[in-house]
Amino acid sequence: MRKKILIVDDEEEILAFMARFLKRLEIDSITAISGEEAIELYKKNTFDCVLLDIHLGGMSGVEVLKNLKKMDPKVKAMIITGNICSDLKTDVHNLGVLDYIQKPIDLSDFKEKILTYINNQ
Repeated sequence: MRKKILIVDDEEEILAFMARFLKRLEIDSITAISGEEAIELYKKNTFDCVLLDIHLGGMSGVEVLKNLKKMDPKVKAMIITGNICSDLKTDVHNLGVLDYIQKPIDLSDFKEKILTYINNQ
């Protein structure tokens, strides 16, 4: 069975890029441009993982992840960020974060992290 990932980012070109890249890896994806949209999509679908930008235009990625955790305590997420600071790591450590994807996205690193997670489920 193919895996399905929810991608959340407020930059449409990042969403399209990541969705195309995951499709080449034979991973299905659904995209959300806001935290609110991500929460609504999560209510209606089952996902193996959430790729979540930490800086969104409304709710922050941390707020989104907290909401997802309330709905599904077992939710698994990878954080997308341009700056992985120690405060961020502390904030999301107990929220089920699997790993971090650094912007600008390095394709080999992204592929390795996604495939490692998907293959270990």
